[in-house]
Amino acid sequence: MKRIALAVLAALLLNVNAMAAVKITGSQAKNMDDVQSLGVIYINHNLATESEADQALNEESDAQGARYFYPVLLHEPGSNGLIHASAEIYR
Repeated sequence: MKRIALAVLAALLLNVNAMAAVKITGSQAKNMDDVQSLGVIYINHNLATESEADQALNEESDAQGARYFYPVLLHEPGSNGLIHASAEIYR
């Protein structure tokens, strides 16, 4: 019984990872004719690294049902390099 439960859990986790939004570049976003823009998402907390920003944008894109996201990262003057992030998301 435990094996079946573990197999089901593993399958669900693999399925979730397979559906993660994909980060794209600006030129890719411009050349994608077969997608629909879902709008812009904003991460309203300070992030220390671009990697953290990408992860937060990826998670929010997934939550919004997006397949792709094009990130925009802003460094605020006087904020010791902290990053605020937004992204255009697509389905």
